[in-house]
Amino acid sequence: MAYERRLRSQNLVHLLQNRESGYTCAGSQLGRMPRLFYERPFYKCITPCLTIDTVTIPPVYLRKFTPDGSKLLAFSQDQRSLHIYRYRGCAAVGELIRRADVGTGECFSNPGSTLKSTIFERLFATKEALTLRLCQGDYSLYYLHREFSIFLEEGRYVLLAAMSVLRGALPIDDYVRYPDLFDKLEVFSYVFFVVDLKLGVVSDSLFLPHDSIVIAHNHGISVFGSTVAIMSRLHQCIYVYGVAEGKLHVQETVGPRPRDFIEKARSDFNNLDATTVLPITHIKQRVLSFLYRQIDPDSPSVQEKRREFYKNFEFVEHMIMERMQLVNKELLLLRYEERPKDSETMPMVATPRRLYVFYTISGEEVVGVYPDYSVDLLQIILQFYDEMSNVRSLQTGDAPSLPLHFILKQNFVDANESIPFVRHAALRFNPSVPVSSQSLSPSPYLRFNEFSFDDRHVSPLERPNPCSAEPIVFRDRATQSIKFRLHATARRHINPLAPRELCAFIWHPFEPLVLSIQKCMNSYAYHVHLYSHSTVVNPSSA
Repeated sequence: MAYERRLRSQNLVHLLQNRESGYTCAGSQLGRMPRLFYERPFYKCITPCLTIDTVTIPPVYLRKFTPDGSKLLAFSQDQRSLHIYRYRGCAAVGELIRRADVGTGECFSNPGSTLKSTIFERLFATKEALTLRLCQGDYSLYYLHREFSIFLEEGRYVLLAAMSVLRGALPIDDYVRYPDLFDKLEVFSYVFFVVDLKLGVVSDSLFLPHDSIVIAHNHGISVFGSTVAIMSRLHQCIYVYGVAEGKLHVQETVGPRPRDFIEKARSDFNNLDATTVLPITHIKQRVLSFLYRQIDPDSPSVQEKRREFYKNFEFVEHMIMERMQLVNKELLLLRYEERPKDSETMPMVATPRRLYVFYTISGEEVVGVYPDYSVDLLQIILQFYDEMSNVRSLQTGDAPSLPLHFILKQNFVDANESIPFVRHAALRFNPSVPVSSQSLSPSPYLRFNEFSFDDRHVSPLERPNPCSAEPIVFRDRATQSIKFRLHATARRHINPLAPRELCAFIWHPFEPLVLSIQKCMNSYAYHVHLYSHSTVVNPSSA
């Protein structure tokens, strides 16, 4: 009995003994656990329990850690340069914290503290930082997008994007070459940089003029292994590239024509006007074919299903591609939506209709089509969301799922489409796919099956959240005991009429370190949350 209690204990000494012996509460067999499995329980004992608020940082915009946690990326304030900081580890500030005598407080807020002005440079070796000037020369009019960065080849390379506003109309022949051209957009010119973080050089660049790509939060770019897909909202197509040794190689363009299409477009552009009938794109044609083949000719309701098909024909014909992701190197998940109506002639639709399409790149075939209320699609999301998110921690395995998905999994048993709750859940959660590339933090402290926290103010998604009026409490889900708090509370009184105060968190992939950034209008405040063995977490107050 004493041995079993030790297996279930969260005492640090017991965890060390369990790791040394190789036995766990999940079973008593050696060598059957995943690599680094024994590290996971330690995160309930070693937490970012000390907050040092309003620290001093260099004049940069902090972005995120590399997957191996060895570097922190940041952009210069003019958004033209990349700064690469080497991370020294929490131990680098151990003596600094001891000399500051933070004691048992969870929040250290002395405004005149030397700790505040030196802790960032101790953690990140600012004097040794590498600076790469990317937007210069031919790209002097471009600005790096602060909310975009994608790591390639296990973090050795990072893909960054810069953009510049274009002036002038689109070439008129684009309207023939791209029948689904979505011209109700602002058009930009883009350049993508591949930066070798090991050598500190730009290994390649890609120039895409006259286009519209959703750069923010990596929405328009998806990565799987060495394959990179970039979706053009303007041209309604997807550019596919392969990555090898830091170079981008063109593979193909998915849409608007099939791979073996022979160009026979008319060259007389002077007669092109609003009455010109353009051909339907091949992906939509395959969607329509797939939907028609799903109608069973022997079904008693075959006529009704065919009427429904013809009724929706125009919707499919005019829908636009809004999101996409690489499920694997051969399979694309596309989300099509209703084309926005002209507000002068038709009212806007509050909730647009959507179709979710699974499309194979090599076979050019549609293998699945689901409406926005599909329970089958919801089951796919719940079962395979971790794989679809395509984010793994190099230290602890899979990245955490979204809290709402975790909760739904606990309640979603024997789903039946006839149950109103299930259809409502499908409408609520299906828009969470496609998943934008590398949008989840792999930090073990965000595992919702291990820790419970208020996901309104912090979540695995790398997005700013509204500031909390109180410290964010992290509890052990099994015992409901308080493990640590994040002190990043709103600095202004919560007022519906006041500007919204947001907070973004940058989590280290596996160490007990969090950087929080509070923003209200143009004012920023930076906090460091890290492990300190002398900090005592008071469990009596939440």
